[in-house]
Amino acid sequence: MTSANVDTLRDSASDALDQLQRAAAPTLKLGKRQAEVLFDQSSEMIDMVSTQASETAAELGKSIIAYTKKKPLIALLLAVGAGALLVSAAKSMRSPR
Repeated sequence: MTSANVDTLRDSASDALDQLQRAAAPTLKLGKRQAEVLFDQSSEMIDMVSTQASETAAELGKSIIAYTKKKPLIALLLAVGAGALLVSAAKSMRSPR
């Protein structure tokens, strides 16, 4: 292969690469824009879910406090029962026989 042939092949390959890059540029730009939009939307959704979870937890806490003030004996019995279940579950997880 002569030096001229190598130069011709190199130029052809370079031209083909340039054409490919030019052809792909709009698609890559569009893909980048769509990825940015999806990222922004997911960030907004995560913020919204986080806010709703915080509000729900706060309301649940208020409800539990109100119920405990209204019916302290039942709340105490429920707490003791839940504690017993947790202790039992913890013991069964520690020593599988």
